[in-house]
Amino acid sequence: MRRSQGSVAVAALVMLAAMTGCTSASAGADEATATPEPTDAAAQVVTIPMPEFAPWPAGDPFTEADVEAARLAEADRGWQTVLATYPDAVRPEVAFEAYVTDENRVDVTRACFEAAGLPIDEGRTGPDPDGPVVSIGTSTTTVEEAIALYSCRVAHPEKRTSAPPNAEQLGWIYDYLTEYYGPCLAENAIDVAPAPPRDEFVAKWPEQGWFPSNDRAMYDPEWDAALEEACVDPDTAIMTGLVDREDG
Repeated sequence: MRRSQGSVAVAALVMLAAMTGCTSASAGADEATATPEPTDAAAQVVTIPMPEFAPWPAGDPFTEADVEAARLAEADRGWQTVLATYPDAVRPEVAFEAYVTDENRVDVTRACFEAAGLPIDEGRTGPDPDGPVVSIGTSTTTVEEAIALYSCRVAHPEKRTSAPPNAEQLGWIYDYLTEYYGPCLAENAIDVAPAPPRDEFVAKWPEQGWFPSNDRAMYDPEWDAALEEACVDPDTAIMTGLVDREDG
């Protein structure tokens, strides 16, 4: 769930320094009083102690047959998304070509979207329009475009390499969200809806309708980066070894 925002924060500080320099040059003798002091966003972020959680439970086995079943199920879900907007759409036969990888995802997705005539939306790591492209997205407004997007995703899907979280893992996630992550976000004035009962969260996953998020309407890269460091989401805690794992 986590992305590197360090470069975003650095870019914001560089821009702020440049703006401050321009203000100082034009203010003349009054520069000492006319130039505002930059705000230390990190100092405004609140953190809370992390409880000692049980190790992240081991997942269920995931065979090659499971990988193939997951690919087909994802294709079916993708078509249901098309039908939700265009109920009369006709599902095309789309051949699976290859799974995308971290190394080729941007290039493969761009090539497929361009060949299908879909608009290209480039995602970057920061506000710099010349920054590296890390993702390719699109938007659809017609049934033809929706089918083209579906076809690209079926031909070049993401490969699932592990089983969905089991009941023990979902219970662990619930405990992490309710005992640490949600309260940490709340301490930073982010609205967190009341959690459902633990057994309901587990039974209804992934349609449980509750998951605390650090998304905010106001974009502040420096503050957001500080918040991500102060309030560690469960994926980051698991993947970085911040919490122990049963499987080592």
